[in-house]
Amino acid sequence: MILLRRHKGGLLLSAALMASSPAVAASPEEDARVASELGILMTPPGAALTPDDATDAKQIGQRIRWAGGVHSISPSERGVCLTILYARSGEYGEPQWTPDPTYQTFVACTDGAYDPQLVQAHTNVTIIGTVTGKRYIGMGGGGSEGPVVTIERLYRWSDCLAGDDSPACRTGFLEPAATVDESDAKSDD
Repeated sequence: MILLRRHKGGLLLSAALMASSPAVAASPEEDARVASELGILMTPPGAALTPDDATDAKQIGQRIRWAGGVHSISPSERGVCLTILYARSGEYGEPQWTPDPTYQTFVACTDGAYDPQLVQAHTNVTIIGTVTGKRYIGMGGGGSEGPVVTIERLYRWSDCLAGDDSPACRTGFLEPAATVDESDAKSDD
C-alpha cells in the first residue's frame, strides 16, 4: 500500500503493508493510481513562476503547477472559476502552509464544474494549467491583479484521517462535470 506521511512540513511517499488493518488496505489498482498521480505531480510542467511573476503579459501561455487553498468558486461563461490562495508547494506539488504566507492569489478556470462536496472553500488543491491572462482579484476588503489560469488538471488533497473512505475524503485528480446550459434546460420544460 502507498502511504503519504507528514514529515517536517512536507509529505513522504512510503510503501507499507497494512495487512492487519483491512479498512486501510488499498487494492493494487488504487496503489498504481496513486503512484501514477504522484509521479505526474512530481514533474512540474513548465515555468518556475509564482502568481506574482505570472501577472506580466510575457508569461501568458506558460504552463504552471501551483498549490493552494480554494477561497471561493464563481460561475463563468463555460464553467467555474476558483479563486485560490497560493501556497508554496512540496516535492509532490502539495500545498505547504507556513507561518510566512505568500499573500498571492490566482484564478483557475475550467469548462464544467467540480463536485461541490469535493471542491469548496478551504479545499487544498494543486493546479496544473496554462496562464491565460490576469484580472483584479478582490478578497476581504482588498485585492490586486492576479493571473488567470486555464485548468488542465486539478488534484484534490484530503485532510481526512487514514482509513476514512467516505466520498468527501477523495484524494486525487478530479474531472469537471459538464454544466447544463440554462437555455437548454428551459427548452426541456
